[in-house]
Amino acid sequence: MYIGSQTSSTLVDVFRIGLQEVIKATGLPEEVRFNTDNCTLFIRGTDLANRIDQLRILFKPKAGVTQEELEKGVASTRINCRVKLEEGTVKLGVPAFEWRQLQQLLPIDALVEHFIVKSLRSATWSLEVEKYMESGFNINVLIEEMKRLKASDLHLRAGNRPFVRVDNDLQPLENCPAITAEDMRKFVLQLGGPDEMRLLETERESSFQYHAVGVGYLRCSGYIKQKALALAVRLIPEAPLPFPALNIPDVVASVCFKHRGLFLVCGVTGSGKSTTLAAMIDFINERRRSHIITVEDPIEYVYTDKSSIISQRQVGRDTHSFANALRGALREDPDVILVGEMRDIETIRAGLSAAETGHLVFSTLHTTTSVDTINRMISYFPQNERDLIRQEIAYTLQGVVCQRLLKRIGGGRIPAVEILLGGRPIVRDAILDGDLDKLYGIIEVDSDMRSFDQYAVELYQKGLVTKEEAITSCSNEEGFQRIISGIKGTEGRRLLK
Repeated sequence: MYIGSQTSSTLVDVFRIGLQEVIKATGLPEEVRFNTDNCTLFIRGTDLANRIDQLRILFKPKAGVTQEELEKGVASTRINCRVKLEEGTVKLGVPAFEWRQLQQLLPIDALVEHFIVKSLRSATWSLEVEKYMESGFNINVLIEEMKRLKASDLHLRAGNRPFVRVDNDLQPLENCPAITAEDMRKFVLQLGGPDEMRLLETERESSFQYHAVGVGYLRCSGYIKQKALALAVRLIPEAPLPFPALNIPDVVASVCFKHRGLFLVCGVTGSGKSTTLAAMIDFINERRRSHIITVEDPIEYVYTDKSSIISQRQVGRDTHSFANALRGALREDPDVILVGEMRDIETIRAGLSAAETGHLVFSTLHTTTSVDTINRMISYFPQNERDLIRQEIAYTLQGVVCQRLLKRIGGGRIPAVEILLGGRPIVRDAILDGDLDKLYGIIEVDSDMRSFDQYAVELYQKGLVTKEEAITSCSNEEGFQRIISGIKGTEGRRLLK
């Protein structure tokens, strides 16, 4: 880390700002070194956020400076410092002090400025932590705390306390100290081992899985922030949720009995896509005698063979890419294929090909509505291929479910969903004609499909969410307000069906 001082900056300013930046970026250190031309500061303390136990200043003096002159200068500061001129270097030891006493050290700055060979004003300083405080963090204890709080995510970042996400809101773990850069290194090594540490340091990002026995699986995403390691950890249950626990209409489960086609679960990050797909895969696992292949980055839910057999593959470990794994899967006698994400043109092309050739393919996209999902898939392809891709989607699409998680009354979250079902001539024709906006009307009038607005009304009328929370998932707030007030306009009829 580097900081620059101004023409008016004193040594006290450099010390104060530099130490604050170190603590903010990498956590509480025990020993820190400040370096610039002709001067070095050594700082040590067991609680540097409040008190400095040892400060040593080493600098190169002007020619001809004597030990006697230095001692007289120190005496004039009225601070009980030790000073020694040795082999052309002045070594100055400052007694212990607290942060509130920092301004009382200004005479030390004047002393150094008087005797140093070149002024320290407008200088660039490098800051290096030589030792961090032992915080006593245990990653497995933090994971257990996640489960106790019913948290979905844990955020570990040097310079701050651990944070957890509970019902979509981030909150700190109040009784924990700030995490240091050394703590972060230990966390990565404990969760991913030396290989993931090397990958994270080289690639600056890394995703991997960790199994906390009896608690769940962790999807760990490592990254670098301000030159320090950071982790976002998602807790995944050891077993997928049973489908009824999802609070999603049973018509979605009926897709699991199809033997060909493409089914997509969509939504923003953290909207429950992986949970829904895992429940559907396990639903098939229990009821069909099939070979299921999953391709994920990284593997999240871990399945146990039941009526089916499941082959789980991780990108980077078991295969080079989603597209490669999909092409290879067609020769591995699959009935069902799960692709973690349709993230590029080759994966989409391979997924559509697998759906066309008699396989049931599940995947996800980061889109917010069914119409956006189809548009996004088509937009990946060059203009001269789009008519063909539109035709492939029209004939292979089994359905799209888009999700938004809402806060449930009494705690927890519940999905609001939009459901578009394929396989119907009216849906197929709208896609073939490129008249995708027509799908909105189809969703609203078909008894098996749902719009977000319709589902928000259902959740509110069942007493599962508040009115304010239901409105957050609506695209037509006015229609929602009318129907819950008992006024039946056109929107009201559509919402009620």
